[in-house]
Amino acid sequence: MSLKVSFITINYNSSNYTIKLIESIEKYTTLEYEIVIVDNDSREEDYSNLKKYINSNQKIQLIRNTINEGFSSGNMLGVQYARGEYFFFINNDTQLLNDATLVMTNYLHSNLHIALATAKVNDENGNFSSSYKLFPSVVKELFGNSIARTFSKHNFPSNKIKLDVPTLVEVVSGSCMFFRARDFVEIGGFDKEFFLYCEEEDLSKRVWDYGKEVVFLPEAQIFHHSGGSTTKSFEIEREYYISYNILINKHFNKPSVFILKLLLILKLFRRSFKRKNGLKLFLCVLNGCTKNLSLRTLQH
Repeated sequence: MSLKVSFITINYNSSNYTIKLIESIEKYTTLEYEIVIVDNDSREEDYSNLKKYINSNQKIQLIRNTINEGFSSGNMLGVQYARGEYFFFINNDTQLLNDATLVMTNYLHSNLHIALATAKVNDENGNFSSSYKLFPSVVKELFGNSIARTFSKHNFPSNKIKLDVPTLVEVVSGSCMFFRARDFVEIGGFDKEFFLYCEEEDLSKRVWDYGKEVVFLPEAQIFHHSGGSTTKSFEIEREYYISYNILINKHFNKPSVFILKLLLILKLFRRSFKRKNGLKLFLCVLNGCTKNLSLRTLQH
Protein backbone atom coordinates (compact mmCIF):
# COMPACT_ATOMS: atom_id res chain seq x y z
CA MET A 1 0.00 0.00 0.00
CA SER A 2 1.44 3.40 -1.00
CA LEU A 3 2.03 6.08 1.62
CA LYS A 4 -0.99 8.39 1.52
CA VAL A 5 -0.60 10.94 4.29
CA SER A 6 2.28 12.62 6.07
CA PHE A 7 1.26 14.14 9.40
CA ILE A 8 3.63 17.03 10.12
CA THR A 9 3.71 18.61 13.56
CA ILE A 10 5.95 20.75 15.76
CA ASN A 11 6.98 19.90 19.31
CA TYR A 12 8.28 22.63 21.59
CA ASN A 13 8.45 21.76 25.28
CA SER A 14 5.06 20.07 25.06
CA SER A 15 5.78 16.38 24.50
CA ASN A 16 2.77 15.22 26.53
CA TYR A 17 0.49 16.93 24.01
CA THR A 18 2.45 15.45 21.12
CA ILE A 19 2.10 11.95 22.57
CA LYS A 20 -1.68 12.36 22.86
CA LEU A 21 -1.79 13.49 19.22
CA ILE A 22 0.16 10.41 18.16
CA GLU A 23 -2.22 8.16 20.10
CA SER A 24 -5.24 9.71 18.39
CA ILE A 25 -3.65 9.29 14.95
CA GLU A 26 -2.96 5.63 15.68
CA LYS A 27 -6.50 5.14 16.97
CA TYR A 28 -8.44 6.66 14.08
CA THR A 29 -6.34 6.71 10.90
CA THR A 30 -7.04 3.89 8.45
CA LEU A 31 -4.99 5.14 5.48
CA GLU A 32 -1.29 4.38 5.20
CA TYR A 33 0.49 7.21 7.00
CA GLU A 34 3.67 8.50 8.56
CA ILE A 35 4.21 11.07 11.31
CA VAL A 36 6.97 13.66 10.95
CA ILE A 37 7.73 15.50 14.19
CA VAL A 38 10.05 18.49 14.24
CA ASP A 39 11.32 19.28 17.72
CA ASN A 40 12.10 23.00 17.86
CA ASP A 41 14.97 22.81 20.36
CA SER A 42 12.91 21.73 23.38
CA ARG A 43 14.44 21.27 26.80
CA GLU A 44 16.40 18.04 27.05
CA GLU A 45 13.91 16.35 29.38
CA ASP A 46 10.99 17.13 27.08
CA TYR A 47 12.80 15.88 23.98
CA SER A 48 13.93 12.74 25.83
CA ASN A 49 10.36 12.05 26.96
CA LEU A 50 9.15 12.18 23.36
CA LYS A 51 12.07 10.16 22.00
CA LYS A 52 11.53 7.46 24.63
CA TYR A 53 7.83 7.21 23.75
CA ILE A 54 8.51 6.93 20.02
CA ASN A 55 11.28 4.38 20.60
CA SER A 56 11.58 2.37 17.37
CA ASN A 57 8.16 3.17 15.89
CA GLN A 58 8.78 2.89 12.15
CA LYS A 59 5.89 5.20 11.28
CA ILE A 60 7.40 8.17 13.12
CA GLN A 61 10.35 10.38 12.18
CA LEU A 62 11.66 12.70 14.90
CA ILE A 63 13.86 15.55 13.69
CA ARG A 64 15.56 17.75 16.26
CA ASN A 65 16.39 21.39 15.60
CA THR A 66 19.29 23.05 17.39
CA ILE A 67 17.31 26.31 17.49
CA ASN A 68 13.63 27.21 17.71
CA GLU A 69 12.84 28.00 14.07
CA GLY A 70 9.17 28.76 14.69
CA PHE A 71 6.06 27.40 13.02
CA SER A 72 6.71 28.06 9.33
CA SER A 73 10.37 27.07 9.19
CA GLY A 74 9.77 24.09 11.45
CA ASN A 75 7.02 22.78 9.20
CA MET A 76 9.11 23.36 6.08
CA LEU A 77 11.87 21.29 7.66
CA GLY A 78 9.31 18.54 8.23
CA VAL A 79 8.27 18.72 4.57
CA GLN A 80 11.81 17.80 3.56
CA TYR A 81 11.31 14.42 5.24
CA ALA A 82 7.65 13.87 4.25
CA ARG A 83 6.86 11.26 1.58
CA GLY A 84 3.05 11.24 1.54
CA GLU A 85 0.71 12.11 -1.30
CA TYR A 86 -1.02 14.48 1.14
CA PHE A 87 0.43 16.71 3.86
CA PHE A 88 -1.53 17.11 7.10
CA PHE A 89 -0.10 20.03 9.10
CA ILE A 90 -1.57 19.68 12.57
CA ASN A 91 -0.81 21.35 15.89
CA ASN A 92 0.66 19.04 18.48
CA ASP A 93 -1.96 20.19 21.03
CA THR A 94 -4.77 18.69 18.94
CA GLN A 95 -6.26 15.21 18.77
CA LEU A 96 -8.24 13.49 16.04
CA LEU A 97 -11.85 12.74 17.01
CA ASN A 98 -12.58 10.55 13.98
CA ASP A 99 -10.91 9.41 10.77
CA ALA A 100 -10.54 13.02 9.64
CA THR A 101 -7.68 12.05 7.35
CA LEU A 102 -9.89 9.74 5.29
CA VAL A 103 -12.63 12.38 5.00
CA MET A 104 -10.25 15.06 3.76
CA THR A 105 -8.28 12.73 1.47
CA ASN A 106 -11.46 11.51 -0.24
CA TYR A 107 -12.75 15.05 -0.69
CA LEU A 108 -9.55 16.41 -2.23
CA HIS A 109 -9.25 13.32 -4.43
CA SER A 110 -12.72 14.00 -5.87
CA ASN A 111 -12.34 17.80 -6.06
CA LEU A 112 -9.13 18.77 -7.82
CA HIS A 113 -9.98 22.48 -7.64
CA ILE A 114 -9.58 22.29 -3.85
CA ALA A 115 -5.98 22.65 -2.64
CA LEU A 116 -6.48 23.16 1.10
CA ALA A 117 -8.98 21.70 3.58
CA THR A 118 -9.58 22.00 7.28
CA ALA A 119 -11.62 20.01 9.78
CA LYS A 120 -14.20 21.04 12.34
CA VAL A 121 -12.17 22.13 15.36
CA ASN A 122 -13.78 21.52 18.76
CA ASP A 123 -12.73 23.05 22.08
CA GLU A 124 -12.34 21.48 25.53
CA ASN A 125 -16.11 21.57 26.07
CA GLY A 126 -16.95 19.90 22.77
CA ASN A 127 -18.12 23.17 21.23
CA PHE A 128 -17.20 24.33 17.74
CA SER A 129 -14.08 26.47 17.86
CA SER A 130 -12.48 28.62 15.16
CA SER A 131 -11.85 26.49 12.06
CA TYR A 132 -11.90 29.41 9.62
CA LYS A 133 -11.97 33.20 9.39
CA LEU A 134 -11.69 36.13 6.98
CA PHE A 135 -8.51 37.59 5.59
CA PRO A 136 -7.68 41.07 6.96
CA SER A 137 -9.00 43.99 4.92
CA VAL A 138 -9.72 47.68 5.32
CA VAL A 139 -13.47 47.00 5.02
CA LYS A 140 -13.28 44.30 7.71
CA GLU A 141 -11.38 46.52 10.13
CA LEU A 142 -13.66 49.51 9.55
CA PHE A 143 -17.07 47.84 9.42
CA GLY A 144 -16.67 44.32 10.82
CA ASN A 145 -16.96 40.77 9.51
CA SER A 146 -20.60 40.92 8.40
CA ILE A 147 -20.06 43.83 6.01
CA ALA A 148 -16.75 42.37 4.81
CA ARG A 149 -18.47 39.10 3.88
CA THR A 150 -20.96 40.92 1.67
CA PHE A 151 -18.04 42.37 -0.30
CA SER A 152 -16.33 39.00 -0.73
CA LYS A 153 -16.58 37.24 -4.08
CA HIS A 154 -17.60 33.92 -2.53
CA ASN A 155 -19.83 35.28 0.28
CA PHE A 156 -17.78 33.42 2.88
CA PRO A 157 -19.72 32.14 5.92
CA SER A 158 -19.63 33.44 9.47
CA ASN A 159 -17.67 31.24 11.87
CA LYS A 160 -20.52 31.64 14.35
CA ILE A 161 -23.03 29.57 12.38
CA LYS A 162 -23.29 25.79 12.31
CA LEU A 163 -22.22 24.28 9.00
CA ASP A 164 -23.06 20.66 8.20
CA VAL A 165 -21.84 20.51 4.60
CA PRO A 166 -18.51 21.22 2.87
CA THR A 167 -18.21 25.00 2.52
CA LEU A 168 -15.68 27.30 0.89
CA VAL A 169 -13.87 29.53 3.40
CA GLU A 170 -11.28 32.27 2.99
CA VAL A 171 -8.74 31.38 5.70
CA VAL A 172 -8.41 28.16 7.70
CA SER A 173 -7.09 27.64 11.20
CA GLY A 174 -3.36 27.00 11.35
CA SER A 175 -4.02 24.15 13.79
CA CYS A 176 -5.35 21.92 10.99
CA MET A 177 -4.26 22.35 7.36
CA PHE A 178 -4.62 19.50 4.89
CA PHE A 179 -2.95 19.79 1.47
CA ARG A 180 -2.41 17.75 -1.63
CA ALA A 181 1.40 17.62 -1.52
CA ARG A 182 1.75 18.66 -5.16
CA ASP A 183 -0.33 21.79 -4.62
CA PHE A 184 1.55 22.71 -1.45
CA VAL A 185 4.87 22.58 -3.28
CA GLU A 186 3.59 24.52 -6.30
CA ILE A 187 2.13 27.25 -4.08
CA GLY A 188 5.50 27.59 -2.38
CA GLY A 189 4.75 26.24 1.08
CA PHE A 190 4.99 28.25 4.28
CA ASP A 191 6.72 31.62 4.12
CA LYS A 192 9.64 31.39 6.56
CA GLU A 193 9.43 35.13 7.25
CA PHE A 194 6.64 34.30 9.71
CA PHE A 195 8.01 32.98 12.99
CA LEU A 196 4.69 32.56 14.79
CA TYR A 197 1.14 33.62 13.78
CA CYS A 198 -0.43 34.75 10.49
CA GLU A 199 1.01 31.81 8.53
CA GLU A 200 -2.47 30.48 7.82
CA GLU A 201 -3.69 33.85 6.50
CA ASP A 202 -0.71 34.09 4.18
CA LEU A 203 -0.92 30.51 2.94
CA SER A 204 -4.71 30.50 2.49
CA LYS A 205 -4.49 33.76 0.53
CA ARG A 206 -1.84 32.27 -1.75
CA VAL A 207 -4.05 29.23 -2.40
CA TRP A 208 -6.81 31.52 -3.66
CA ASP A 209 -4.31 33.60 -5.65
CA TYR A 210 -3.02 30.37 -7.20
CA GLY A 211 -6.50 29.77 -8.64
CA LYS A 212 -7.54 26.98 -6.29
CA GLU A 213 -9.96 26.93 -3.37
CA VAL A 214 -10.07 26.39 0.39
CA VAL A 215 -12.76 24.28 2.06
CA PHE A 216 -14.12 23.55 5.53
CA LEU A 217 -15.16 19.91 5.99
CA PRO A 218 -17.34 19.55 9.12
CA GLU A 219 -17.46 15.75 8.85
CA ALA A 220 -13.75 15.66 9.74
CA GLN A 221 -13.32 16.55 13.41
CA ILE A 222 -10.45 17.31 15.76
CA PHE A 223 -10.08 18.60 19.31
CA HIS A 224 -7.80 21.57 19.95
CA HIS A 225 -6.48 22.40 23.39
CA SER A 226 -6.22 26.09 22.51
CA GLY A 227 -2.88 27.56 23.48
CA GLY A 228 -1.69 24.25 24.86
CA SER A 229 1.66 24.44 23.11
CA THR A 230 2.12 28.22 23.53
CA THR A 231 2.27 30.07 26.84
CA LYS A 232 0.75 33.55 26.58
CA SER A 233 3.07 36.41 27.49
CA PHE A 234 3.83 39.93 26.34
CA GLU A 235 6.49 38.54 23.99
CA ILE A 236 4.05 36.06 22.44
CA GLU A 237 1.39 38.74 21.99
CA ARG A 238 3.98 41.07 20.46
CA GLU A 239 4.95 38.31 18.03
CA TYR A 240 1.44 38.38 16.59
CA TYR A 241 1.74 42.05 15.67
CA ILE A 242 5.19 41.53 14.18
CA SER A 243 3.69 38.82 11.95
CA TYR A 244 0.66 40.98 11.17
CA ASN A 245 2.99 43.71 9.90
CA ILE A 246 4.75 41.19 7.65
CA LEU A 247 1.39 39.94 6.37
CA ILE A 248 -0.13 43.28 5.41
CA ASN A 249 3.11 44.59 3.91
CA LYS A 250 3.24 41.48 1.74
CA HIS A 251 -0.35 41.48 0.48
CA PHE A 252 -1.50 45.12 0.39
CA ASN A 253 -0.50 48.31 -1.40
CA LYS A 254 0.98 51.24 0.55
CA PRO A 255 -2.27 53.21 1.08
CA SER A 256 -4.03 50.10 2.43
CA VAL A 257 -1.06 49.26 4.67
CA PHE A 258 -1.14 52.80 6.09
CA ILE A 259 -4.88 52.57 6.83
CA LEU A 260 -4.63 49.09 8.37
CA LYS A 261 -1.75 50.15 10.62
CA LEU A 262 -3.58 53.31 11.68
CA LEU A 263 -6.73 51.33 12.52
CA LEU A 264 -4.66 48.84 14.53
CA ILE A 265 -2.97 51.63 16.49
CA LEU A 266 -6.36 53.18 17.31
CA LYS A 267 -7.77 49.81 18.40
CA LEU A 268 -4.82 49.08 20.66
CA PHE A 269 -4.96 52.58 22.13
CA ARG A 270 -8.55 51.96 23.21
CA ARG A 271 -7.42 48.72 24.86
CA SER A 272 -4.20 50.08 26.32
CA PHE A 273 -5.46 50.64 29.87
CA LYS A 274 -8.02 47.82 29.92
CA ARG A 275 -5.87 44.76 29.25
CA LYS A 276 -2.73 43.28 30.70
CA ASN A 277 0.25 44.42 28.62
CA GLY A 278 -2.14 46.70 26.72
CA LEU A 279 -0.01 49.83 27.01
CA LYS A 280 3.22 47.98 26.18
CA LEU A 281 1.63 46.45 23.07
CA PHE A 282 0.24 49.81 21.98
CA LEU A 283 3.66 51.47 22.28
CA CYS A 284 5.32 48.59 20.48
CA VAL A 285 2.94 48.79 17.51
CA LEU A 286 3.16 52.59 17.51
CA ASN A 287 6.93 52.24 17.11
CA GLY A 288 6.60 49.74 14.27
CA CYS A 289 6.88 46.31 15.96
CA THR A 290 9.88 45.51 13.76
CA LYS A 291 11.30 42.06 13.04
CA ASN A 292 14.36 42.67 15.22
CA LEU A 293 12.00 42.26 18.22
CA SER A 294 10.89 38.80 17.08
CA LEU A 295 11.52 35.81 19.31
CA ARG A 296 13.42 34.34 16.37
CA THR A 297 16.01 37.12 16.71
CA LEU A 298 16.04 37.42 20.49
CA GLN A 299 16.95 33.76 21.06
CA HIS A 300 20.33 34.20 19.33
